[in-house]
Amino acid sequence: MFLKKIKVCLVSHGYPIYNKKYNDCYKIGGAEVQLFLLSKELAKNDNFEVNLIIGNYKGKTSIEFFGKIKIFGLRSLSKKLINHFISMIKLFFTLKQINPDFVIKRAASMVTGVCALYCRIFKKNYIYSIANETDVNGESEKNIFGKIYKFGLDNTTYLVAQNFNQIIELEKFKKRKFYNIKVIKSGYEIKKEEPKTQKKIILWVARAIEWKRPEIFFMLAKQFPNEKFIMICNEVNYKKNYYKTIVKKASNLKNLTFIKFVPFHEIDDYFKQAKILINTSIYEGFPNTFIQAFRNETPVISLNVNPDNIFSKNKIGYFCNDDFEKMKANLSLLLEKRDLYKTYSKNAYHFCRENHDIKKIGHQWIQLIDTLSKS
Repeated sequence: MFLKKIKVCLVSHGYPIYNKKYNDCYKIGGAEVQLFLLSKELAKNDNFEVNLIIGNYKGKTSIEFFGKIKIFGLRSLSKKLINHFISMIKLFFTLKQINPDFVIKRAASMVTGVCALYCRIFKKNYIYSIANETDVNGESEKNIFGKIYKFGLDNTTYLVAQNFNQIIELEKFKKRKFYNIKVIKSGYEIKKEEPKTQKKIILWVARAIEWKRPEIFFMLAKQFPNEKFIMICNEVNYKKNYYKTIVKKASNLKNLTFIKFVPFHEIDDYFKQAKILINTSIYEGFPNTFIQAFRNETPVISLNVNPDNIFSKNKIGYFCNDDFEKMKANLSLLLEKRDLYKTYSKNAYHFCRENHDIKKIGHQWIQLIDTLSKS
């Protein structure tokens, strides 16, 4: 496929996923998990040299290896505005040091713009992977940081969307047709069907941020006092007061267990135990938690997120059109109708294996890189 090794550099804040000694995963979200899984898949291919820039992380500056992946650290700086820009300069020169043929970044930030600037100056390929709707509807382009992100979005070689809705939103916002964009779904390591863990909990997993709407999960728990609810809710650095509010509200519910943090490498145990995953977000791209649930034969009830109408087209859960009463009714239905639940549970696993196997997703990324290498 390739005449020479292709040097790829991914830029991510997901260092704790690569190094289990660091348990501070509060900054880890779906974007970081997807880049982690993609980097591992690319590194399996002998045609790639895979590099990772981890960003500002606890003073780490040394180079280390995770298997075949070479990891570069940038020195941590204070939160003063000027140091954000110094960090971006350091990122630019680290990219220059690595000299990659392809740079891959996911989710909106100033880093998106810096990566695009490097690739434009040195005539490299830049692939930006869209995280959620705010990346493409103008929300992320506000303020000075947003203008730098806008430059990155407008100067990509290629865009990768998680679902077709994101392409529609982008073209609507930019008022033009995009030809350098395609959908590559989020991927995960899909296990073969294995002996079942007893499913005994109703699960919610996300960061403590307003648009995830954790309070609605509390409302649901109150309606089902005989069910066991578990909320895994990571603190967000700039939302500390909101987090304290969530913790306090959770403590008032006898049938709800609040867990502030579970490391990435351990969280699958909760999805194995989950009867049903609840999602209460206003918007998402394609949540990793959906895939984590589906691969463990756990149906999903989603209040307002239905990427590419997956719940309407497949019997893998329910979309509630932002109607809490529908959510409540659908939860009752899956809890009471054993045969219906078994059907949805099996469908969820097979849907996941067909659409989100990281081996298939990694192959699609390799095909894209191959095509761009030849253009």
